[in-house]
Amino acid sequence: MGTPHQSASRFPGFDGLRLLAAVSVIFSHAFLLATGSEATEPLVRLLGPGNIFGLYGVFTFFIISGFLLARSLSANPQPITYAVNRTLRILPGFLFCIALTAFVLGPAFSQMPLRDYSSRADVGTFLRMSISTLGDWPLPGVFAYKGAYATVANGSLWSLHYEALSYILLLVFWMSLRSHTLVAAAGSLLTLLVWCSPVVAKRIPSVAYTLPYFSAGVAMSWFQAKYGTRRLGAVISALGLIIAAAYGLQAYAFAIFGAYLVVYFAERKNAGSKIALAIGDCSYGLYLFGWPAEQVVKQLTGTESALALFLLATPLAFLLALLSYHAVEKPTINARAPVAALISRGLSKVFGARPGYASAGAKLGFIVMATFILTAKSRWWYFFESLGLIILAASVGGGIARLCSGFVFPGRASMSRTRT
Repeated sequence: MGTPHQSASRFPGFDGLRLLAAVSVIFSHAFLLATGSEATEPLVRLLGPGNIFGLYGVFTFFIISGFLLARSLSANPQPITYAVNRTLRILPGFLFCIALTAFVLGPAFSQMPLRDYSSRADVGTFLRMSISTLGDWPLPGVFAYKGAYATVANGSLWSLHYEALSYILLLVFWMSLRSHTLVAAAGSLLTLLVWCSPVVAKRIPSVAYTLPYFSAGVAMSWFQAKYGTRRLGAVISALGLIIAAAYGLQAYAFAIFGAYLVVYFAERKNAGSKIALAIGDCSYGLYLFGWPAEQVVKQLTGTESALALFLLATPLAFLLALLSYHAVEKPTINARAPVAALISRGLSKVFGARPGYASAGAKLGFIVMATFILTAKSRWWYFFESLGLIILAASVGGGIARLCSGFVFPGRASMSRTRT
């Protein structure tokens, strides 16, 4: 969902594509919340169960993320900069969303009296578990209408920990291989293994579901840098999607042909990008607030019309997304460079005269623990606990490497202190 800002002259279409992807998610969720089923969603009628516009919108987000983050690492492979940029792009908007849900929407639309709602420990559990899993958790009495999904506070949040763990996987690849070409090849190979081997898919449950699309974005970042995109390639990709859909293989084909089309259209201007330029890139906030906005409209109107729910909820979601972007996301985006510089200076002071040894130890600790988390059966689900373990392993690895280097090269340490 969160992606680096790119020069409009290079990829003027990305902002518009993100907006379209976010709106497609709201559109599909309208059918689920209005009728209790996705059966009447247009793409389901065309391609069969499980094929909804919103899901391909999410896949588009992952393609864009993989593409832009691989380009970002290729231009600046500093792990601290990468980690700070990713954290400050995805986390503040998410925290704002769950806080507003818990403390504004929750009291307003819970069927419980305000005093009872405020005193329930469930609100604290919602905050704690949402933050821990980077996902959703039930709120007491929210929402009050009768329906299968009335108790789901925010059904859009399921993808965020896949997104965040994909960031970690990409950094593991980059630290290990140090080559755009090799990283793209590794991601593509892992995707093939996930598709062909259920055993491999079960070994990386943390990213397996969305990996083909994120890896496709990474591969396209390499392909685009080397060859660019062409109209003929876009036509072939569109035909490839149509043919694949005829055989029920559209989900697989979208990782290949869809990735090409996404980048092709990103290189060209579109109306959505003009909107984003005028009001700000609120696609992430639109994705976050789409479901709560639809729940509010569903409770207030009781509508069973998916189209009515979509048309009424989308403006509300846009308002909340604009608030999120301008009040929370944009300020933290602007703070990324100073925060990364501050952390880098702090680490330099901690690790002293030979930061290279500490850096190598920290990278090793990061790779080992991140690999363990990504291949664990369930630990990855508790994202922030897992992230804490990864940070701890990197810190311990850096500290041990620095300590060992002092024993191996004591003379250099003494010379460094003398010069100081």
